[in-house]
Amino acid sequence: MGTMLATDLTSNEQYISALDIGSNSFHFVLARIHNENLQILHSEKYQVKLADGLSDDYILSEEAIERGLQALKNIAPIAAKITKENFRVVATYTLRRAKNANEFLTRASAIFPYDIEVISGHEEARLVFQGASHYLPAGEKRLVIDIGGGSTELIIGKGSHIYALDSINIGCISTANKFFPNQQISKKAFSKAMLNARTVLGAIKGRFLKVDWQTVTGTSGTIKSIYQIINADQDLTKPIRLLQLLELKEKLLRFSSFDEIELAGLKENRQGVLCSGLSILIAVFETFEISTLEYCDYALREGVIFEAFARHLNSDIHQRTMSSLITRFNIDLEQNKRVSALAAVMFDSISHDWKLAEKPYKDILMWAIQLHEIGFGINSSGFHKHGKYIIENSDLPGFNQEQTQAIAWLVGSQRSKIEIPDNYEWYLLKTKRLTKILAILRLSCLLYKQRQLSHIPPFTLKANLRELSLTLDPDWQLKHLIVLNDLAKEQTALSHLNIILNVN
Repeated sequence: MGTMLATDLTSNEQYISALDIGSNSFHFVLARIHNENLQILHSEKYQVKLADGLSDDYILSEEAIERGLQALKNIAPIAAKITKENFRVVATYTLRRAKNANEFLTRASAIFPYDIEVISGHEEARLVFQGASHYLPAGEKRLVIDIGGGSTELIIGKGSHIYALDSINIGCISTANKFFPNQQISKKAFSKAMLNARTVLGAIKGRFLKVDWQTVTGTSGTIKSIYQIINADQDLTKPIRLLQLLELKEKLLRFSSFDEIELAGLKENRQGVLCSGLSILIAVFETFEISTLEYCDYALREGVIFEAFARHLNSDIHQRTMSSLITRFNIDLEQNKRVSALAAVMFDSISHDWKLAEKPYKDILMWAIQLHEIGFGINSSGFHKHGKYIIENSDLPGFNQEQTQAIAWLVGSQRSKIEIPDNYEWYLLKTKRLTKILAILRLSCLLYKQRQLSHIPPFTLKANLRELSLTLDPDWQLKHLIVLNDLAKEQTALSHLNIILNVN
């Protein structure tokens, strides 16, 4: 752990930060935007080993929670000087898998007043590649490998384009705990660890080998540690080769346990994960027939920072994701525009009375509307159910797990029977507020269900606690009795969300 940067951030609108809450380490990075360029000023690492406290039934131990909270306390002083909008915090494998992740997140909120986003494995892989791609030449198609504490990410891409990516649930901490009991080193332990890694990697081997690549790059602590050991006696650093990895394994077999390991270039805090990390890397080399691997110092945290910088330059990953899905599933853009415009007016009319913050709830509402007909091409009557399934099982670059889950729920509940969200666990989002934007979504879709309508007549929408009062032009009502009939049914549907709909 280094010394926290002492910097005056009084003009903090031009400063951006990222925190990667990893399974092994927490990585903090601070950057500033200067003359439309990004300058990374400082990075900090805290070895927390969250995954060390994750049980076989995915319960995070109190000791691991305390280690994580202590790291956040240490980061908090400088974080307090960064605006909430300019500081993104992402959590990976361990908090993805922990059944009691919300306990950690709730306790963290008391000492660290920034939203912690739990991201999917694919989103983690995308951000890793984004970080590495800003460090490396853009002209080559490359395979990027990141071995973390709980998962390993593999991505093939060129420039900013990704051809294939995956996140597999093997990491240096989880592998050490499972295959190197009591931190003992043996040929049998290595063999079992490598066999397990090869088996898991085998499931994605065919898909990745079809894409092919020109160069291979490794990122983050495990590969960095191995890279430094292999190059400890070199004047000029060289790429990693399989023969060197096998030689390193033989050196490690001379030691009986992790705490005995002494190798030039190895930091003491990497002793406990070197054997397991090496096992995974050897399996990756053998599975994908890699000849050489270069090391890159940029990874997930830099990916988060560069994405924040891209938003500053008005390049929004969320809208690119929406546009890609709209094109892929041939969603009716004109219908989207009509429903979106109506929903925006409704949201603005009642957001104050219903205490709906502009962000993130309006954004989530608009994203759900953009995708509300994503399942239409599969079945025009049950399209909402198909839409929910598609979203739940698609990669949504830029979206965290809660956002994806919320959009899927909204799309699936846009018509007919409402799925009560009691079985969902929300941390950043609040169930009551999501049910309120669902009411807006359902009303907007209902009023434009007759697609021939070019506009909606003047209306008023008011909210009061649990009530919604919709007033429509009387002449318009007489011409659209089908819509009125649907609104009568909607009164019953919304009552299941404890929302009273009055139609006048």
